[in-house]
Amino acid sequence: MRPPLLALAGAALVGAALWLVWPQDGLPPAANTAHATASTPAPVAGRPWLDAWPPAGQGAAAAQAPLSAARSMAQTRAYGDPEAPPIAVDVPARVGPTAEELADPKAYQAFEARQNAQVMAAYVKAVDEELPRLREDIARGRSMGIAADKIAKAEEKARGLESMRAQLLKDHPAIGK
Repeated sequence: MRPPLLALAGAALVGAALWLVWPQDGLPPAANTAHATASTPAPVAGRPWLDAWPPAGQGAAAAQAPLSAARSMAQTRAYGDPEAPPIAVDVPARVGPTAEELADPKAYQAFEARQNAQVMAAYVKAVDEELPRLREDIARGRSMGIAADKIAKAEEKARGLESMRAQLLKDHPAIGK
């Protein structure tokens, strides 16, 4: 007796959820759009029920009504969040080998050597830029009372970066110029 009741309750729950999210053509357009700004993107096509949310009579007065959460989420999904930080830094496109370099093994080895030198030079440059920030973070951590083992771990990372930078410059002096 118990499994059929659970199945019936689950079916009722799914039916109710579908009924709530199903687009309803009979809804009137949003009566109070005074809270929308001129920069608000166009509504998402095929969802008139979203434009009519919240129903009339619910929520704050039109002059004080903030952008509804459902509309805000829909606009963010469709057009992105203007306040979100960029996902990745623009990386310049890498230049591939020419046809002559692909045809000649020695020329291709020279191309690979140039590519490797660029990678090592970028590493040295990144260490030069980030190491002072890491040292500042370590000093700030000390002043804030961060645990000694965590400070030691950060100092070990800084020493490792310095060591790798020094080794690269020793093995490839041309990249430091």
